[in-house]
Amino acid sequence: MQGLPPIRYIRKTTLFFLVVFLCFIAHRIFVSVNDLEAKKAHQTDKDSKAPYSVVCRNIVGGLPFGVDSVFQVHTRLHYYSAVPKLLWDVPVERKIKHIWFNGADTVQQVFCVMADTTCESSIAPVLLAPGEWSVDAVEGRRLLSSRQFKVEPARE
Repeated sequence: MQGLPPIRYIRKTTLFFLVVFLCFIAHRIFVSVNDLEAKKAHQTDKDSKAPYSVVCRNIVGGLPFGVDSVFQVHTRLHYYSAVPKLLWDVPVERKIKHIWFNGADTVQQVFCVMADTTCESSIAPVLLAPGEWSVDAVEGRRLLSSRQFKVEPARE
């Protein structure tokens, strides 16, 4: 049994396919490393961008309770949003406003009550009317979060 033939006997097409294969492997390694870095960057962006926010019936122990997307008329509703800690690093005092909309009409604009890294406001039951509602958390002209919900007439 003889050993491997010398490199000079390798055909040009075989050498060409070997180079293409090695380039493919190098490309796959490069892409996978970049994907890992992009996922890490995306994860940190995701954690720091949008605050968690809900519309609820009550605040119990500093946390939202009775979270839903459909509410009855004559119910006090609260808008609870957790502001990311990244936004708290800014030394300027924060002025986050909650704007309550019924359809396209602005019903109420109120500065939210800050507690640690959460922000809360509520709307009086008298102001609620049946229809499609939304609440926006705004800092200046910057929209931090928005929630949509529906208010239905009282059941008989």
